[in-house]
Amino acid sequence: MYPITLNLENKKCVIIGGGKIAFFKANPLIKAGAIVTVISPEICEGFQQLQEQGAVHVVRKEVEASDYQEAFLIIAATNSSKVNEEIYKNAHENQLVNVISNHEMANFHIPATLHRGKLTISVSTNGASPQLAKQIRNDLQEVYDESYEDYLEFLFEARQHIKSSSFSKTEKSRLLKNSIDVLYKHSVKERYRFLVSLMPVEID
Repeated sequence: MYPITLNLENKKCVIIGGGKIAFFKANPLIKAGAIVTVISPEICEGFQQLQEQGAVHVVRKEVEASDYQEAFLIIAATNSSKVNEEIYKNAHENQLVNVISNHEMANFHIPATLHRGKLTISVSTNGASPQLAKQIRNDLQEVYDESYEDYLEFLFEARQHIKSSSFSKTEKSRLLKNSIDVLYKHSVKERYRFLVSLMPVEID
């Protein structure tokens, strides 16, 4: 497996299956800005709420190959292993397909993921033990707490200032390295001072 992050903004993603497992797979896609279609004769309460909110498009029917031929990403999450495997076999070779009932058959796995603003940490065991991946993700929640959200915003702002500045390449590299000093992780005041130091000096 080759670990990557995907930009799913306005990408067509199809989930086949309307149960709770399929529902849990839908929320990250929605948050990523994907256009999500759910194919299933029946859907759980969670999907009903998402449909009412306009977050997903639901088609209540048995799946056919034509339902996902144009999809960028497919999640086969029905309660039938046979149907899930047929979906994988009928998909084009350049489509991303995740098969809930057979991790070895899928051409991508969905990692256990921790989000802290701009920080994303994903843990995968390549299908060997999703439960262990979740446990490690939960352990990391204590190490990378909510404070990292504001810290990453500071680092992003600092990086934008440094990149657009007239500093030399060497100086920019030094400043970028200095910006991740633990001092700025714990002190909002020091972050402000650092950002101010990056501002051009106005001469009257």
